[in-house]
Amino acid sequence: MARSITVTELTCACLDEQWRRRWLKGEKPSTRSFSPPGELPAYGSLFHRLVDRFVQWLLGSRRKAASLREPAELWHELYERFAAADLERTSRRGHIDSAYHLSEALKAFCARISALRSRTPSFATWENLYLANEFPLQDVKLEPGSSSLRVSGRLDAVRFHPELGIEVVDYKLTHGSRMKHDLLQLAIYTRLLELARPGLRFVGTLEYYEPKLHEVTVLREDLEALFAEMIRPILGEIAGKSPARPAPAGDREAAAPPPEGEAGADRRDLSEAIRGCFADFKLQVEVVGRQEAPQLVRYRVKPAPGVKVVSLASRADDLKVALALPAAPVIEPAMGSVVIDIPKERPDTVYWREAVRRGEFTAHQSPVAFPVGVAVDNSLLVADFADPNMCHCLVAGAAGSGKSEFLKSLAASLIRRTSAATLRLTLIDPKILTFGGLPADLKHLSEPVVTDIGAAIPCLEKAVSDMERRYRTMAGEGFENLSARLSDGRADIPYHVIIFDEFGDLILAGKEEKKEFERLVGRIAQMGRAAGIHLVLTTQRPDRNVVTGLIKANLPLKVCMRVVNSTNSTIVLDQTGGEKLLGRGDLLCDRGRGAERAQSPYVTQEELRALAEGRLPS
Repeated sequence: MARSITVTELTCACLDEQWRRRWLKGEKPSTRSFSPPGELPAYGSLFHRLVDRFVQWLLGSRRKAASLREPAELWHELYERFAAADLERTSRRGHIDSAYHLSEALKAFCARISALRSRTPSFATWENLYLANEFPLQDVKLEPGSSSLRVSGRLDAVRFHPELGIEVVDYKLTHGSRMKHDLLQLAIYTRLLELARPGLRFVGTLEYYEPKLHEVTVLREDLEALFAEMIRPILGEIAGKSPARPAPAGDREAAAPPPEGEAGADRRDLSEAIRGCFADFKLQVEVVGRQEAPQLVRYRVKPAPGVKVVSLASRADDLKVALALPAAPVIEPAMGSVVIDIPKERPDTVYWREAVRRGEFTAHQSPVAFPVGVAVDNSLLVADFADPNMCHCLVAGAAGSGKSEFLKSLAASLIRRTSAATLRLTLIDPKILTFGGLPADLKHLSEPVVTDIGAAIPCLEKAVSDMERRYRTMAGEGFENLSARLSDGRADIPYHVIIFDEFGDLILAGKEEKKEFERLVGRIAQMGRAAGIHLVLTTQRPDRNVVTGLIKANLPLKVCMRVVNSTNSTIVLDQTGGEKLLGRGDLLCDRGRGAERAQSPYVTQEELRALAEGRLPS
């Protein structure tokens, strides 16, 4: 007979072994979470109820609701029709601060759906945006092995996304250390909806109203990885069978690159077609070079006298149509010519195992060097933390840009190149998606992968204390830096690389957290290189609230994957261009000599497992 469990219960069972044991004994352990002492009650249930009633009204009152466009208009309707009495009642109970927090969260929700309306093509009614609201999933059958498990829950919202397809949305009023719980819950909801609606594929979105909106988008492949690595292994146990082994992460279809025989299949020479297209607009050019890169083909053209570069750049869309390209080419001035970057229909994969064998990397002697990627001229870009111009790194990129793969490649390169005696890694991964496949007993790790955002500050504080101890030791021995000490044969102090995936979660946690984080980052960045301590900070939200001037100034190595807009690109690189990248590892890197375009290496899960087990690829 199938067992029944709710989504919330299943999430608790995945995260808490003691909770799971009690549930298996027939008990009903609590799934509630309580605010820490001193924090305001969040009134999450009331927020969900008011938002649900309001969205149902938007969907039902088609003519009236369709005219609502601005956040202030939406908030007026939400307040007058649904929220006024509850907010007044909350205030009368003495929870004035909570009432204010709730009202601000509701205003942020109105601003959010106003923005969603603006990004929805051909908006006619709110049904063009919402596929479902408060959508019930009842007794959806999961089948771990030969047993069955029925799971029930209620989705906050299912929406249409103009770029990513259908998104499963979960609203939250608190963030803190519960992101792991929230991500697991989202992965379960997404899997249930895929089972209930076969053939559809979804992305996930967590919307934290704290009270300002903090959005976390999770791609389908990341949700699948999370389900495979943290949920599937215990489904059998919950259903009454022995725990199941997770499917090897490297075997998941979503993570696999294009087959080697098919990659880069498009080899057309478009030189004459480019010349002819410009000639149609009375712009005379000569194609003087063609260079094939992993993700694009770069053509160099020399304009005829009197032809302006801006005139050529304005014809990017015309080239897209005339040449039947999947995306408009990037047209920019270069030394003595104009370059036209045309994306390949099937980009070539840059395999990590090949990148680390290339001469440009093997000839590099530094223990903390790593390949950034293959450049447009097919040379290998190598970064070195021991170099003052690259001693700390800022990585930015939107969801789907290849940021996680870049970080895994970076970590894999350091593990392969340097022994555990000479290198320590600290991995801070609040989303538990990037480094979730690494074992806790990996010898290079200073501690198990940190997934609690609240533990990030203590990690950095320990690094500062360690840095100060290292300086005292080197001063007493007469060494200027750790590299000189290692060259002298003293190998008892290792390099220490700290990789923090999505530090924006900490920056946005509060003013005090932001202030302390910036202080610690500044101290490590200014003094860490000589002590052999290096920072890699990554974010998918490179706005000025996250990538502050202090953080940016102290991280000299910049890696920009595809970002949402030119403003984000300028914040990271001091120039536009990041918004035009292709995603999936296409990047711009500034190693202290200007931006260079490259394709980052792809490391498979099997290679990561081999490294973790000490079977270093030759």
